[in-house]
Amino acid sequence: MHVRLVVAVAVLAAACGSDKSGVTPPGTSNKTVDIFTIGDTFSPTFATLSAGDTARWNFAAGSDGMGHNVRFDPRIAGSPADINVLKTGTATRVFTAKGTYSYVCDVHPGMNAQIVVQ
Repeated sequence: MHVRLVVAVAVLAAACGSDKSGVTPPGTSNKTVDIFTIGDTFSPTFATLSAGDTARWNFAAGSDGMGHNVRFDPRIAGSPADINVLKTGTATRVFTAKGTYSYVCDVHPGMNAQIVVQ
């Protein structure tokens, strides 16, 4: 009986796999939220993330053909690095600290948005 139990456990472990590298711990989401530059606006203009989540900016040229940047203003503790001007492509930032992160595009005054990390 004992040998059968050991064999059954070994078979079950092999079938399930022992690699836990892809397992997300309970209570964490580790999601990615997409933010787009549409004309001279960020869309969405407000996003809510959990600590550890990623924001991915998808850049397209503005109405004037110029690119956009992301500058966190005001800069608060935990703010990720700013993103330099891009006409196309993507840039990601991971938000590790709770808080409200406002950001602007310096190329297009009035182009602003906000991320709240809960």
